[in-house]
Order: sequence, then structure tokens, then C-alpha cells
Amino acid sequence: MSNARVLLIGRSQVKGSAFPASLKKRYQLTIVPNGKQAELLAARQKPHVIVLDAVSLRTPGDRMCQSLRQKLPDIPIVHIHPGSAQNKGSPADTILFQPFSSRKLINCIERLITLSDDEVLICGPLTLNIPRRTLATPQQETQLTPKVALLLELFMRQPNQTLDRKALMEKVWHTDYMGDTRTLDVHIRWIRQAIETNPGKPQYLKTVRGVGYCLDIPANGKH
Repeated sequence: MSNARVLLIGRSQVKGSAFPASLKKRYQLTIVPNGKQAELLAARQKPHVIVLDAVSLRTPGDRMCQSLRQKLPDIPIVHIHPGSAQNKGSPADTILFQPFSSRKLINCIERLITLSDDEVLICGPLTLNIPRRTLATPQQETQLTPKVALLLELFMRQPNQTLDRKALMEKVWHTDYMGDTRTLDVHIRWIRQAIETNPGKPQYLKTVRGVGYCLDIPANGKH
């Protein structure tokens, strides 16, 4: 059994659902029936991951997930959604649509769990605490959303290399659909707001026209 704490929001006794039993075998599992109780409990116990089983609650769960994200920004969320894969209303780190196996749910949780708080990535003037999703620059410290943190991590692990838009979409959003890349554009803008002195004239995260983006970090770390 893992030491990781998982908070499950849902009905534990749902016909045909093996999720609670599977999670209980692997994690320190706590089950609550609604978002309010989850927020109160999570503030005290700090779970490593929250699983919102909206299917068992017979609700889309988007508003509940938005409230959780606002009040508990540091805790990753898996949203088991009753809708279709076209749904974009949930701010969860991972959205699962039925049918899927308990193993897939556990794999999603494992990707989100980080039991260590000391994994820090330093690239030039940027310091990213990956578990805490905090970015420190000479000017400020910023709390990042999960997707922004993951996107920035990709750039910081490959400085001075051009990362193409398709690869970024695949690694962060798990899709190769390029018909609408506004989501990527918005997240790039958020990164620039966090790392650039003048986001309108970026010195670090530069656009490579027709290809993608490059995190430009000189040898001395300064421009």
C-alpha cells in the first residue's frame, strides 16, 4: 500500500463501480460525498490527489471542480466525467470519460502524485519547484496552474531548443489535433507573464514562426 493520500469525492456504493475498492488497496483513501466536505478535509489533510467521481454523483461536476481548483490550487485533480471527450468545461488536470479500467485511473493518479517536495528545476534565472508548481524569478514568485507548469517544465528541460506546436499539444494536452491551438497560445501568454519583464517583447520565451517556441537562455543566464 502506498503512503500517498487520495481523496475521492463520490458515492462509494455504486453498482458496477470497482474504483473505490481498487484505490483502497493501493492508497490511503478517504471518501466524501460532496465538494464542500472535500474542501474542508483537503485543507486539513492535504491529499496528494483528488478524484472527483462525478458519474457516481450524477452530475457533470464542472462547477464543483472549478471550486476545488480555486480553493485548492496546489492539489492535482482527476475528474471522472459523465460527458463526452469534447467537454472542455473542467479545469481538472486529467479528465476521464467512461468506459475505462481501474488500471487507467491508477495510472493517471500515479502520474500526478509526487511525494517529494524537493524536485527543483533551475534554468538561467528561472527556478521551478515541480511538485509545488511555483516559479521563482528575480522579480517575483508565481503559483502556476498544472498545465502552465507542465508546459514550462518542457521548455526548461530543453533550453535553447525549438519545440514545435504539435509536440507541445501532444505532451501537455495529449492530442495531435491542430485545428484549434488557441489553448496553447493562451498558456504561452501566461508563461510570458510569469517570466518576462515585458511579456509583449519576450526576451526568453521566443516564437519561432511557423514552427513553435524556444526558451532562449544565454550561457550567463541573462540577456
